[in-house]
Amino acid sequence: MPTETTVPLTELVHYFNKRNRLVCSAADEDCFAIVEGQVQARFRGNVLTTLFQPVVERASGHVIGHEAHLHVVTGEWAGMAAQGVFLETRDDQELVYLDRLARTLHALNFLQEREQHGGFLALNIHPQLLRAVRGHHGHAFEATLARCGLTPERIVLELSDDGFDKLECIRGAIDAYRERGYRVAIDNFGRHTACLDRLEALAPDVVKLDRSLIGHAGHLSLAKRVITELSGEIRRLGAQVVGQCIENPLQIQVAQEAGVDWLQGYRLGRPAAHCLPVVRLRPREAA
Repeated sequence: MPTETTVPLTELVHYFNKRNRLVCSAADEDCFAIVEGQVQARFRGNVLTTLFQPVVERASGHVIGHEAHLHVVTGEWAGMAAQGVFLETRDDQELVYLDRLARTLHALNFLQEREQHGGFLALNIHPQLLRAVRGHHGHAFEATLARCGLTPERIVLELSDDGFDKLECIRGAIDAYRERGYRVAIDNFGRHTACLDRLEALAPDVVKLDRSLIGHAGHLSLAKRVITELSGEIRRLGAQVVGQCIENPLQIQVAQEAGVDWLQGYRLGRPAAHCLPVVRLRPREAA
């Protein structure tokens, strides 16, 4: 397994700015900058940075990793959700560029956090990237990680599957990522389809249940039955199960009693500029 080495952040930012100008002819200024200890990126006049949301292990109550979220600090898209930012891209080429830019940004910011907090870093892959890039999935990003002193084993790549894309396309990308050492998660499972045969064919390492499954007041008993059955089937396929978008104590109880492996949501920690320590969360801290 490759060892992780530390390169000064200023040196890394200089390197990625230089590389960005080589690969993007429209880049007439530095893309990355360090502002108050955190890396920011420029994209079409907007300033982007990273927010980290904790992922908690149900059995121990420990924070075991963080998911990175793209956050627009200033510009025309300020306050826009990441999904909306990607909808603003003009074509596939620009979307691929933004997707890779965001993951590089998150890796640079995680570099500042990992020494104190450790754990894994979860990164979202835009579905269109799998259609636009036909092969060598994960190769370019592995080189980026190596520059940041990170290995693929520290990364969980999250892919959404709406159930309509060709199975071979998604499975091919998942196989390529896993061969390089990444773990792969299927995000929002149950939103469009809950086909276990398709999930078995994709063979992810982690399955994140859609927010619609966690239930709300008056429907929690049904949510518990559904999640309990799904969790058992998903675990039978060899994947870990994540209950996400947990916003209140009753939803935590449902997820815990249903036996999911990991928990994520505002009740456990909102996206923030810095990672939480990998320690046990007390109930008041999770409020």
